[in-house]
Amino acid sequence: MAENPADELAILDKGDFALPVTDAFITGVHRGVRRRRVLRAVAAGGAVTATAVAAAIVVTLTGPAHLASPPSSTTDSIAAASPTAAADPIHEPLDGYRVTFVPDGLRVGVPGNGSASYAVSEDQLHNDGSVPASEHPTAATALRTYVLPNGGNWLDISVLRPERTTAEADREQVTEWLTGWAIKGAKVIDRYEVPAGRAQLTRFVGTEDTAHNVVITTPNGVVIVVGGNGNVPVADLKAVAAGVLPQ
Repeated sequence: MAENPADELAILDKGDFALPVTDAFITGVHRGVRRRRVLRAVAAGGAVTATAVAAAIVVTLTGPAHLASPPSSTTDSIAAASPTAAADPIHEPLDGYRVTFVPDGLRVGVPGNGSASYAVSEDQLHNDGSVPASEHPTAATALRTYVLPNGGNWLDISVLRPERTTAEADREQVTEWLTGWAIKGAKVIDRYEVPAGRAQLTRFVGTEDTAHNVVITTPNGVVIVVGGNGNVPVADLKAVAAGVLPQ
């Protein structure tokens, strides 16, 4: 060990420094990458064209896989949530749905919002650009991410809206495929009603981490997914899902 701070800093400066990639980190990426890729549609400056997808941004996990002090559960704070929350980035409507509740301490991520149109097939949203949307049924997608003050990913809300149909796949079929894509790889552990529609609580178990989603199918065929990393309490996910209301 160096005898003084200057020597210690010199040693650290010369040494290799690498953050360990844990199984929990990999599990989180595996579980959430399908949904978070929606932000590929957002150009670097935040502009989104109406006729083409600008696959310019890949969402990165800027925070640690395990957060020492996650936000508290919504048990005490949900009662104070107002369905008429003032217009701001946190509660701004997302593709026709009002977000009336978000746990305290979160802010909208940067870029925060993304929208695009992607091809859809059986239990698959082709948001990796591998299937041309011009030749298949499509879904319009919108995504908002919420992060902790340190920038770490915490919560996200996706709205998947059936768009173009074909002779082989009507709107009901597209909705079924989108729901299957949102649930794929996870186990449904509860089904219940929320104001926006029929909700399914899912659980994805990794080697070191367990994460949950709430997948909502609305009466008009829109699929809404409320998810986050493994540190998000199920009570918070369910509270956010219950607070997603049609405009």
